[in-house]
Amino acid sequence: MMNEKEVIKAAEQAYSMFSKKHKVDVFLEFLNEEEFFDLSSRSRIIHEEMKEGLPIKVGSLVVHSGRKETIVLCKDVINLLTKDPEFIKALVLHELFHVLDRSKVKGQDMLDFIASEDRVHKDFKKEFPKYAEMLEI
Repeated sequence: MMNEKEVIKAAEQAYSMFSKKHKVDVFLEFLNEEEFFDLSSRSRIIHEEMKEGLPIKVGSLVVHSGRKETIVLCKDVINLLTKDPEFIKALVLHELFHVLDRSKVKGQDMLDFIASEDRVHKDFKKEFPKYAEMLEI
Protein backbone atom coordinates (compact mmCIF):
# COMPACT_ATOMS: atom_id res chain seq x y z
CA MET A 1 0.00 0.00 0.00
CA MET A 2 1.34 3.40 -1.00
CA ASN A 3 1.20 6.27 1.44
CA GLU A 4 0.39 9.88 0.54
CA LYS A 5 4.08 10.85 0.47
CA GLU A 6 4.85 8.16 -2.13
CA VAL A 7 1.88 9.23 -4.25
CA ILE A 8 2.99 12.88 -4.07
CA LYS A 9 6.52 11.91 -5.12
CA ALA A 10 5.23 10.07 -8.21
CA ALA A 11 2.86 12.95 -9.05
CA GLU A 12 5.66 15.50 -8.77
CA GLN A 13 7.88 13.38 -11.01
CA ALA A 14 5.09 13.28 -13.61
CA TYR A 15 4.69 17.06 -13.39
CA SER A 16 8.44 17.48 -13.88
CA MET A 17 8.39 15.25 -16.98
CA PHE A 18 5.40 17.12 -18.43
CA SER A 19 6.88 20.54 -17.65
CA LYS A 20 9.89 19.91 -19.87
CA LYS A 21 7.63 20.65 -22.85
CA HIS A 22 4.45 22.22 -21.47
CA LYS A 23 3.88 24.96 -18.94
CA VAL A 24 0.79 24.51 -16.80
CA ASP A 25 0.09 25.83 -13.33
CA VAL A 26 -1.69 23.29 -11.12
CA PHE A 27 -2.41 22.48 -7.50
CA LEU A 28 -2.31 18.92 -6.21
CA GLU A 29 -5.02 18.04 -3.69
CA PHE A 30 -5.89 14.85 -1.84
CA LEU A 31 -9.43 13.97 -0.83
CA ASN A 32 -10.71 11.11 1.26
CA GLU A 33 -12.65 8.39 -0.53
CA GLU A 34 -16.11 9.78 0.24
CA GLU A 35 -15.23 13.31 -0.89
CA PHE A 36 -13.50 11.99 -3.99
CA PHE A 37 -16.48 9.88 -5.11
CA ASP A 38 -18.84 12.78 -4.43
CA LEU A 39 -16.70 15.06 -6.59
CA SER A 40 -16.16 12.50 -9.36
CA SER A 41 -19.88 11.70 -9.55
CA ARG A 42 -20.45 15.37 -10.45
CA SER A 43 -18.32 14.95 -13.56
CA ARG A 44 -20.76 14.59 -16.46
CA ILE A 45 -18.67 12.02 -18.31
CA ILE A 46 -18.11 9.88 -15.19
CA HIS A 47 -21.78 10.25 -14.23
CA GLU A 48 -22.82 8.93 -17.65
CA GLU A 49 -20.46 5.97 -17.33
CA MET A 50 -21.91 5.19 -13.90
CA LYS A 51 -25.46 5.29 -15.34
CA GLU A 52 -24.37 2.81 -18.01
CA GLY A 53 -23.03 0.50 -15.32
CA LEU A 54 -19.45 0.75 -16.54
CA PRO A 55 -16.75 0.08 -13.95
CA ILE A 56 -15.14 3.33 -12.86
CA LYS A 57 -11.37 3.18 -12.59
CA VAL A 58 -10.67 6.78 -11.73
CA GLY A 59 -7.99 7.66 -9.20
CA SER A 60 -7.55 11.27 -10.26
CA LEU A 61 -9.40 14.09 -11.96
CA VAL A 62 -9.03 17.77 -12.75
CA VAL A 63 -11.14 20.50 -11.20
CA HIS A 64 -11.26 23.47 -13.57
CA SER A 65 -11.72 26.66 -11.60
CA GLY A 66 -10.25 30.10 -11.75
CA ARG A 67 -6.72 30.64 -12.98
CA LYS A 68 -5.11 27.58 -11.42
CA GLU A 69 -6.29 24.06 -12.12
CA THR A 70 -6.40 21.40 -9.40
CA ILE A 71 -5.52 17.76 -9.89
CA VAL A 72 -7.43 15.83 -7.26
CA LEU A 73 -6.18 12.45 -6.09
CA CYS A 74 -7.53 9.85 -3.68
CA LYS A 75 -4.87 7.67 -2.07
CA ASP A 76 -7.43 4.99 -1.14
CA VAL A 77 -8.75 4.68 -4.70
CA ILE A 78 -5.23 4.72 -6.15
CA ASN A 79 -4.25 1.88 -3.82
CA LEU A 80 -7.19 -0.15 -5.14
CA LEU A 81 -5.96 0.42 -8.69
CA THR A 82 -2.20 0.00 -8.28
CA LYS A 83 0.87 -0.29 -6.13
CA ASP A 84 3.06 0.98 -8.98
CA PRO A 85 4.38 4.57 -8.87
CA GLU A 86 4.67 4.47 -12.67
CA PHE A 87 0.89 4.04 -12.90
CA ILE A 88 0.43 7.11 -10.71
CA LYS A 89 2.65 9.04 -13.09
CA ALA A 90 0.42 7.88 -15.94
CA LEU A 91 -2.71 9.11 -14.11
CA VAL A 92 -1.18 12.52 -13.41
CA LEU A 93 0.21 12.90 -16.94
CA HIS A 94 -3.26 12.15 -18.32
CA GLU A 95 -4.76 14.84 -16.08
CA LEU A 96 -2.07 17.34 -17.07
CA PHE A 97 -3.07 16.86 -20.71
CA HIS A 98 -6.65 17.71 -19.67
CA VAL A 99 -5.37 20.94 -18.13
CA LEU A 100 -3.53 21.70 -21.36
CA ASP A 101 -6.61 20.85 -23.46
CA ARG A 102 -9.05 22.99 -21.45
CA SER A 103 -8.89 25.96 -23.83
CA LYS A 104 -10.06 23.72 -26.70
CA VAL A 105 -13.27 22.66 -24.92
CA LYS A 106 -15.91 25.00 -26.32
CA GLY A 107 -19.13 23.69 -24.82
CA GLN A 108 -20.38 21.74 -21.86
CA ASP A 109 -22.13 18.84 -23.52
CA MET A 110 -21.08 15.19 -23.72
CA LEU A 111 -19.80 15.53 -27.29
CA ASP A 112 -17.37 18.24 -26.16
CA PHE A 113 -16.19 16.11 -23.24
CA ILE A 114 -15.73 13.04 -25.43
CA ALA A 115 -13.83 15.08 -28.02
CA SER A 116 -11.58 16.35 -25.23
CA GLU A 117 -10.92 12.79 -24.04
CA ASP A 118 -10.03 11.82 -27.62
CA ARG A 119 -7.59 14.75 -27.99
CA VAL A 120 -6.02 14.05 -24.61
CA HIS A 121 -5.64 10.35 -25.43
CA LYS A 122 -4.04 11.13 -28.80
CA ASP A 123 -1.60 13.72 -27.42
CA PHE A 124 -0.78 11.61 -24.36
CA LYS A 125 -0.08 8.54 -26.49
CA LYS A 126 2.12 10.55 -28.84
CA GLU A 127 4.28 12.14 -26.12
CA PHE A 128 4.27 9.45 -23.44
CA PRO A 129 3.39 6.13 -25.14
CA LYS A 130 4.68 3.99 -22.26
CA TYR A 131 2.45 5.79 -19.77
CA ALA A 132 -0.55 6.03 -22.09
CA GLU A 133 -0.44 2.25 -22.55
CA MET A 134 -0.74 1.77 -18.79
CA LEU A 135 -4.17 3.45 -18.85
CA GLU A 136 -5.52 1.58 -21.85
CA ILE A 137 -8.46 -0.68 -21.06
